[in-house]
Amino acid sequence: MTNQTIIEELKTLINRKGYIYALCMILIEDFQVDPEKMHEMDIMKRLNVKEASLLLGFLIQNKIDFTTPKSWQELMEMKRKTYELMEKLHKSFMTPFLEKLKKNLEVEHDKKNYRADQKEFFGNGDTLTEAIFYSGTGVYDFQYLEFLETKYKYDQKWLAENRNFDIAKIQKIASKIKNILQEKTKKLDIAGLKEKIPEVVADLKKKKPNEDWDKHIKDMQPMLELYQYSELFPDPASPEDKWQAFYKNLIELFVIKKRDFDSGDNIEAFFNNFSITPKKDLNSQFGTIGNYNLINSHPIIQIDNEKYFIPLPFLLFEAIYESPFYWMIDDKKYKDRAGENRGKVGEEITYEFLSKVFGTNKIYKSVKISTKKGHDDTDIDILCILGSKALCVQVKSKKLTELSRKGDDKALYDDFQGAVQDAYEQGILSRQKILQKGAKFVNDNGDEIKLSEKIDEVYIMVVTTENYPSLTHQAHVMLNKKDDDPFPIVLTMFDLELLVHYLNDPYDFLYYVKQRISLMDYFKADEEIVFLGYHLDQKLWKIPKSDMVAIDTNFGQLIDRNYVPLKAGLKVSDDGDVIKKHWVNENFDKLCKELKALNEAKITDIIFHLLDWSGEARKNLVDFIISTKQKTLDDEKFHNFSMPPDYNYSPHVGVTYLSLNSDDGEELKKRLLTLCQARKYKSKGDVWIGFGSLKNSPNMIDAVTFNNQNWKYNKELDKISKFLLEDNERGQFVRIGKKISRNEKCPCGSRLKYKKCCGLNNNTYV
Repeated sequence: MTNQTIIEELKTLINRKGYIYALCMILIEDFQVDPEKMHEMDIMKRLNVKEASLLLGFLIQNKIDFTTPKSWQELMEMKRKTYELMEKLHKSFMTPFLEKLKKNLEVEHDKKNYRADQKEFFGNGDTLTEAIFYSGTGVYDFQYLEFLETKYKYDQKWLAENRNFDIAKIQKIASKIKNILQEKTKKLDIAGLKEKIPEVVADLKKKKPNEDWDKHIKDMQPMLELYQYSELFPDPASPEDKWQAFYKNLIELFVIKKRDFDSGDNIEAFFNNFSITPKKDLNSQFGTIGNYNLINSHPIIQIDNEKYFIPLPFLLFEAIYESPFYWMIDDKKYKDRAGENRGKVGEEITYEFLSKVFGTNKIYKSVKISTKKGHDDTDIDILCILGSKALCVQVKSKKLTELSRKGDDKALYDDFQGAVQDAYEQGILSRQKILQKGAKFVNDNGDEIKLSEKIDEVYIMVVTTENYPSLTHQAHVMLNKKDDDPFPIVLTMFDLELLVHYLNDPYDFLYYVKQRISLMDYFKADEEIVFLGYHLDQKLWKIPKSDMVAIDTNFGQLIDRNYVPLKAGLKVSDDGDVIKKHWVNENFDKLCKELKALNEAKITDIIFHLLDWSGEARKNLVDFIISTKQKTLDDEKFHNFSMPPDYNYSPHVGVTYLSLNSDDGEELKKRLLTLCQARKYKSKGDVWIGFGSLKNSPNMIDAVTFNNQNWKYNKELDKISKFLLEDNERGQFVRIGKKISRNEKCPCGSRLKYKKCCGLNNNTYV
């Protein structure tokens, strides 16, 4: 079946008498979620917002028929049929993709043309339509309200005069509507049957495998689903017909009334801007996915002069945020001003967010770059500096047009060019100017910025002010880039807000950016929230023996479970919240804090390498530091240990720690440097980090060395390393992992057996 044939079947179903009640049940069960169980939700068994708006868009094309179904069985059949057709619709988009994939796998591809082949396969309209429509919302409803005042701060006068749109009143009304509807649904006990029934069936099959439990549960399921609505039925003693009361109360769950609001709220203007009355041929231009859908801009359905039906509050919050821009660009006299204001606000919001992470002394906005006097080569919207690393941020405000949503190839690439590609190319040029040195950088006040000569890497970030469906997927598939150029990380403002919340330390934030960019071809996900959830739980590290990893969307739900209750001010238990206090190690944090206080450019590199380590490795490092320092205090002798590189990963990074039995800082630096040179050379490490502490210092570290020069044979270092590391006081050699056998190869890289190398003199290997 073609997707258009399925859509016609959907329209026929939606026009049946009483369908509105089946739709109400779907909306409640799929979108009313217990905050404490958000991470357990099976999103594949629920409609997403775009699918729900599709049904609603067809619903308003005729006057809604509130005639009740002939029987409860008919009600449940319409509900079941909706899911069946929506599943078929999804498959109708997936089938061409799978057929194309099968043919693609039969062809041998040249690895040199990987990017071109990938773009050819994934980057056409037919393939991207599915990704756009079935992607997540990319934003929480409350974010729309929180950003509203800032987004339209320069347009408030026009909005008030032309649309009677008062931002403060709008925020108040929208919040009140959401609260009213939430209070109504609290009377229901929605059990999450989509998740529970499969679990129950699996458990029953284990206990009595010979029973046909699938059939039994299928027969029982309609009654189980109806039982969730028991509170909507009248008291048994009531003379009211129980089914008529049920249907009336079901609709009432979605209804607000004018009298719910104060006279000063200007509720009439609100309804004029966002409500419609369904009738024949209304929304007639909406025929399929990607067409303009009136329900998205007018998500309130007027029932009569007093009552209004709001099927999905998320659509209302979205319309409040998105619609004003379209109103303004319809005004030819104000159109250009509206565009300028949108771009200006985007830079201001991004700067404010990043200032919370990097502070105001290492962040610059509207940076002009010039290599010739009087001639600007390019500019950077926002530039952040962290030691030896820089972050170049370009902000855009392009929206995804209706043609793009329909899968029009040219429109998709035109929109992507304006939203991402242009910003990326600007970022690449800026990156080159910073790394090549010699260019002049001037901030928005006209003051020259003196960038450190030690900056050796510049990460590129593109931020869009608009919610751009499937942005992460498109940014990877459609981007034009040279093989040697780095990827950018592409975010919406809503994504950026989440990153700033969870990664509010500049080193954590930039480390995440580094990992996302360097592993762009390794990890796959449709939304940034999924990458972030995975990182907060597992860390974005390569998995041994895996060439590519597709991250399950469930990792995004970990953010939902933690962030939504926090923002809503809900008191919930910590059960199921894996993000809280994850990766917390006070001693490791103390070590990093002492490193950051040194204010040296290469400290960024050191911390990034430490962040590459697992939680166990970090713990072992700081535990050994503490115990080694204590040994010096106990016996007044110097002690040291080294952790060799893990040769399964690149670069090969080793660490040496020296606890000096004196308070002579210069002696500590000399001995630490010499020891690290010897250790690095013998271990053939790419990178070596050295930490040292003085006897009576309260610090974990008082000296640091860092060497990231590639290993090569050196006759002098060969002698030094043999001399230093073969005496009886060369210190412990420790490693994370299992205990090594005496006959295994030594992890230091010498290729000798452990017992004939670092295992001599009873050195410890952990």
